[in-house]
Amino acid sequence: MRALLPLLLAGCAASWSEAFDPSGDGYLSSVWGTSDDDVWVVGGDDDGASVRHKVGDDWTRPEPPDVPLLVWVHGFGPDDVWSVGLDGTVVHWDGTSWEQLPAPTDQDLWGVFGHTPDELWIVGGTVGGGRPVLFRLAGGTFEEVEITSDLNPRQARALFKVWGTGDTTWIVGGNGTILRKQGAGDWAFVSPGAGATEDWVSLWGTSGDRITVVGGRTRAQVGVWDGSAWTTTVHDDVPGLNAVWSGRADEAIVGGVGGWVGRFDPGTGALTAETPISPIDVHA
Repeated sequence: MRALLPLLLAGCAASWSEAFDPSGDGYLSSVWGTSDDDVWVVGGDDDGASVRHKVGDDWTRPEPPDVPLLVWVHGFGPDDVWSVGLDGTVVHWDGTSWEQLPAPTDQDLWGVFGHTPDELWIVGGTVGGGRPVLFRLAGGTFEEVEITSDLNPRQARALFKVWGTGDTTWIVGGNGTILRKQGAGDWAFVSPGAGATEDWVSLWGTSGDRITVVGGRTRAQVGVWDGSAWTTTVHDDVPGLNAVWSGRADEAIVGGVGGWVGRFDPGTGALTAETPISPIDVHA
């Protein structure tokens, strides 16, 4: 995994600028917040985790938990923030300090998401030699969901991100794997469509029928869910994508290898590059 370039999209000109000086932070891999005045960024290096917190206009450097590198952050409010990372790390911020929960696995954890604070889904798998893992965290207790052959026909070694909207939750991972859980139903494999042969890395959406998933290791791979099926397109002239965020139905902001940044239109399939400000890989 490479460093996240901390970026802010500023003004109508849609130009990129550096949010803060990341010197000493190591790799930065995820950002989440409740508002422009309350934003968390997590990451780290071989020496341990790194955390940044934007309070108002200032980026602070709160004492990080004494854990390995953190990969993903998700929360429900200023006093309810979760992060997961390498070696099965799970930590929680209560508004004052970080608490580490007993590791549910020794596999690296890549994503965490919950529709409500009462139930979280956590995904992972150590790249290169691990196995895909999926946990439900409720009432302080981890429950592992077995990744059966029916859920993993593509033999993914890791699940990378989890996200949802309404009562539906999605997971994406290695070799084009996509899983879905609808309401109280069981997890099920969903076909990603022709062309989805490489890893999915991240996903985001604005509604149940407008979701974008990105990935690709040798080239960009982008998928769109229209409410009934996934359609995947491959962009040979764009490097692999790691990051996606969307605030409106007709646009997703994406980033990836070598500092590539741009915009994707889920309706037309157009992927438009923007001027990068660094060759560092982009995550979100």
